[in-house]
Amino acid sequence: MARSRNIKPGFFYNETLAECSPLTRLLFAGLWCLADRSGRLEDRPKRIRAEILPYDDGNVDAMLDELHHAGFIDRYQFGEQRFIQVLNFEKHQNPHHREAKSTIPEPSKSGESTVQEQGKPRASLGLSPDKPGTSPELAVLIPDSLNLIPDSGFPSSDAGASVVASNSLPTCPHREIIAIYSSTLPELSQPRMWEGARQTNLAARWRWVLDDLKKKGKPHDREAGLAFFLRMFEYIAKCDLLMGRNDRGWSCSLPWIVEAKNFAKIIEGNYENREAA
Repeated sequence: MARSRNIKPGFFYNETLAECSPLTRLLFAGLWCLADRSGRLEDRPKRIRAEILPYDDGNVDAMLDELHHAGFIDRYQFGEQRFIQVLNFEKHQNPHHREAKSTIPEPSKSGESTVQEQGKPRASLGLSPDKPGTSPELAVLIPDSLNLIPDSGFPSSDAGASVVASNSLPTCPHREIIAIYSSTLPELSQPRMWEGARQTNLAARWRWVLDDLKKKGKPHDREAGLAFFLRMFEYIAKCDLLMGRNDRGWSCSLPWIVEAKNFAKIIEGNYENREAA
C-alpha cells in the first residue's frame, strides 16, 4: 500500500540525481511511497512499475540499477528474496507513528548486498576481446556491465565520497586518482579545484567501478579501483580525439571524463581511433 511522504526542495536541484533520466527521478520519488517506515520494500520491478509508472514506458529494472549505482538505493538479497533499501530514508522522511515496523531484513543483516543480475549484461561496441578491430587495452579496461549510472579546492580527505559509497566498499580516493591522472596525462588540462559536482561525479564513477567488480566476484578493493582508473587514463592517452590530436584542438579534462555520459562513452570505446565529429 502506498503511503504519504515528504518531498524537499533539494530533490529538484540534486546534481547527482540530475544525472539520472527524468523518469528515473520520478521512480525514485515513487519508491518513498512504496517503502515501509524504514525505507525498505520488495525488489519486484514489474509490480513497482504497476504501482508507480502505470502510464509510462520504461525499463524499471534498469532504472533501479541506475539509482543503485548513483547511490540513492541499495538493491540486496536475503535468501531467495530481493529487496530495496532507500538510502537516507529516515533522515528525510517522518513516517506516521502508527505505521507498522518494517518486517524486511536490513541490508547489513542480509549477508549479501549486491545489485541483482536480471539477465545478461548488454553488449557494448568494441569490447569483446575476440572481436576484430578491438583494442586489447580497451578489452582489459572495460567491465562487462554498463549500468551507470553520475565545479569549483581539492578535498582534504575523502569527504563527499560517502554520498555514493556503502556496503563496505572503500570510499573514493580523490587525491590518488587525481595524482594518477596528472602523471599519466600531463599534456591535458590539470584541475586546480576539486569539489562540488566534480567531487560528486568522481565518487559516483568510483562506486560504479567497484560495484561491477564485486558483482563479478573480482577484487573490489582500493587497489583494484585505482588500477582501473590507471588503465582508463592509459587508454585515453592513445585516443587522438580525447588528447587533442585533432583539427579542432579540443582535448578532454578530468572533470569532463568523470561526467556519467562521457565516462560511459569512453568505456564503450566510442572515441577509439575516431576523428572529431
